[in-house]
Amino acid sequence: MKVFSENTNIGLRHLRAALTVMEEGSFSRAAQRLGVVPSALTETIRMLEVECGTAIFDRKTRPVRATEAGQSFLEGARDLLDRFELSLANLRQLGGLKRGRVSIGAAPSAVLTPLSHAITNFRASYPDIDLVIHDDVAERLASMVVNRTLDFALAGPGFESAELEGRKISEDPFGLACHKDHELACLTRPVLLDDINPESLIALDAQAGIARMLADCPDLPPRLRFGRIQTFSTIAQLTLISRNAGVALLPQQAAKVIQSEEIVFRRIADFRLIRSLYLLTRSRSSPSPAAQRFISSLLKSFPTQEVQ
Repeated sequence: MKVFSENTNIGLRHLRAALTVMEEGSFSRAAQRLGVVPSALTETIRMLEVECGTAIFDRKTRPVRATEAGQSFLEGARDLLDRFELSLANLRQLGGLKRGRVSIGAAPSAVLTPLSHAITNFRASYPDIDLVIHDDVAERLASMVVNRTLDFALAGPGFESAELEGRKISEDPFGLACHKDHELACLTRPVLLDDINPESLIALDAQAGIARMLADCPDLPPRLRFGRIQTFSTIAQLTLISRNAGVALLPQQAAKVIQSEEIVFRRIADFRLIRSLYLLTRSRSSPSPAAQRFISSLLKSFPTQEVQ
């Protein structure tokens, strides 16, 4: 490491040598402490003094003392070395996962599965790493990954950027979420689209990814693409369902978000719509060591899949 100009050969080795001589008051004791022969230490100090254009030590005194100019120089050298050692120690802690933070974005339905399991496992192995979870819609999560607010995100489709890499890690089939006492929950045969009363539908706001998937699905009758009741979050939607206020078309994992025993998920025999979950990372930079370790642990739970 060079600490002056690009044309100097002086580095941290020279600064450490000079500071050790000052602390020991002797070239021979300093050489012994540094594990070098005295002649090598003397040459190191000579090179430093030539570069500085002045003597750093008064060799006539016993013990050896710094000159006035040398004293000022060594005070600055001590500060430089202290800051370097602190930076190095911090870097080693980050690389060794002894400190740091991972900022994770997730669709609300991804927090329960798979994120919660990965967090539990990661915290058990790396308790000194802080984790920040930001749940939001796919478009905003993608933007936050690009601008480095998030290290990575777990989100559904909706991202379009050359700055992002998306890896599909799971698929989540749509079905019907209803109260356990609802007539469709008690139906002994498979549920069909014709069984669903459009007047009972609770829908998400049109800007939500789930709502857009339903609106764009050619296999879904128009009467079932919207609802008389609209909410701005899956949590509000499911809370109403848990009170038997209506039913909703949702991905299976999304239907589990509030983990209510009052809510039943039923597959729909004549309807197939899949919401994919993607791991979003920046395409032109690598995550931090802690984020890389978290992602590696997370992906062990999923088979390798390509983005489609």
